[in-house]
Amino acid sequence: MGKAVTINDIAKQLNLSRNTVAKALNGQYVPAKTRLLVIEKAKELNYKSLRSSETVDAGKKHRILLLSGKPLYNVNYYIHLVRGIENYCFDQNYELLQYTYNLNKDGFDDLSKYIKEAEIDGIIGIECFEKEFVTKLLNLDVPICFNDFTAYNVVGNKNYDLICADDEKVITNMIRYIHTSVKPLNHITFVGDYRHCLSFYERYMGMLRGINRINIEHSKEEDILGDDAAFDYGSAEVIKKEILNLKYKADLFVCSNDFIARTVCNALQLLGKKIPDDAMVMGFDDVAESTAFSPQITSFNVDKEYVGLQAVKVLVERIENPKVPSKTIILQSNPIYRESTNKRKK
Repeated sequence: MGKAVTINDIAKQLNLSRNTVAKALNGQYVPAKTRLLVIEKAKELNYKSLRSSETVDAGKKHRILLLSGKPLYNVNYYIHLVRGIENYCFDQNYELLQYTYNLNKDGFDDLSKYIKEAEIDGIIGIECFEKEFVTKLLNLDVPICFNDFTAYNVVGNKNYDLICADDEKVITNMIRYIHTSVKPLNHITFVGDYRHCLSFYERYMGMLRGINRINIEHSKEEDILGDDAAFDYGSAEVIKKEILNLKYKADLFVCSNDFIARTVCNALQLLGKKIPDDAMVMGFDDVAESTAFSPQITSFNVDKEYVGLQAVKVLVERIENPKVPSKTIILQSNPIYRESTNKRKK
């Protein structure tokens, strides 16, 4: 009687780790190709503990595609969001694939073909903001949950949901708080392309609503709204020149995210301005840029891992119930007051 085949034997023949083989045999998440290799080898070696063909079915469940317009693992905000997606998919044995597209290089047909051949059950869309691209994506009639969305109206199938942060209201409330509890505001400047995505648009609208609430005048001549595709929001020198060209001196700069807020702080320092005495700055997202240097930037925090978790849950609900009405889920953002606005009036 021969020696019983072990998991180690299978792992050695496939040049895989014992842990990977064990996961594949126990229905836990591993890539589909790896799972099939393990199961076929286990059958070939007559591995006695191999479950029936239900092993493959138990491991498959839903196949989810994480679709993004840029690499996600080098962006602080998305590192946490993706972790929430990955953790939930692992716990539920969902297969998670990732596809990063480049509109300048990749044709949409390539993506469409990939989605079909990979038998994708649903898509989580991140950094998918281009109107034409989103319209084509919706017309694939595959369940989708977007994290953030295009700022433009699109026409397409409504087989999608949206997860976003509470952008507009929190900006409005912050402006009212600063005006009444820190120092009176006369002029406010928005910095960022409000057409870039829905969240930037709502942050801009939140600023305008806040300006209306405190009853001060404002025009677009007081804002820095360059097209994100052409304007260098990472250059302090560029922002410095824009500040010098503003119609009025701003008491507060409302920035579409923390990255831009940091650039504004650098530009103000080049101009010899003291923050927050001469001008205050606020960003959004509460990422590393907000606290890495002085002054630390007032921002807004949303639980990024929870955003990812909810995106998967909402998508799975749509996969399993495709006729449910499209919905938008707004998650609470919390203000984080720091040095860039933190001086209270005496």
